[in-house]
Amino acid sequence: MDRILRGGDGWQEAVGRALAQATRPIAADPRFAPRAATTGSNLPRYDRAAFPPARPAATLLLLYPGLDGELTVPLTVRHADLRAHAGEISLPGGAADPTDASLEATALREAHEEVGVEPSSVTIIGALDDVWIPVSNFELRPFVGAVAARPTMTPQIEEVTEIVELPVRQLLTDGAILDELIEGPGWQLRAAAYRYAGHRIWGATARTLAMFAAVLVQADLAA
Repeated sequence: MDRILRGGDGWQEAVGRALAQATRPIAADPRFAPRAATTGSNLPRYDRAAFPPARPAATLLLLYPGLDGELTVPLTVRHADLRAHAGEISLPGGAADPTDASLEATALREAHEEVGVEPSSVTIIGALDDVWIPVSNFELRPFVGAVAARPTMTPQIEEVTEIVELPVRQLLTDGAILDELIEGPGWQLRAAAYRYAGHRIWGATARTLAMFAAVLVQADLAA
């Protein structure tokens, strides 16, 4: 696995094989599921059967060797004034548009709009399992893309305040997953999260990153 994490020769093919051979559904770490902050709290319980059909959405987990050669994923810090998920850390992505040819096209379009990555420069090498997001009722498909070298990225300032470049190795270190109290207006919950560069990564983004880490670990154990 270290060769992959260092962005060594053949890393794109190795990650593609790991995704293709991964056991499905990918084992979900139960710590990432939101839980009540305290006994008797009013954390909503979401019964998917009570929801209308989920809206399709897609996100792009983009991989490239960073400036130090380490395999890296860009994350966005959402603008604090946005109506949904303000200030949170996300992978580039969003709702499918009727003009998108596919969910893969949605992921590439959103990455271009949010961080300026040219779609034609990205090779899609696989996908992870869909993630249902109850608060917005989106069914999110995470695509894994690759570029051979660090792309030029420019945040869309109306939506993105910062681009955070996360080394994949950080997801696999001891103690990478933390159990945290997460609060918002009128609510509290507990959920697993990652921390990097002063940012907390939780929710659907953390679950997606955890799935990707699980795929790498499974491939390494099988090697």
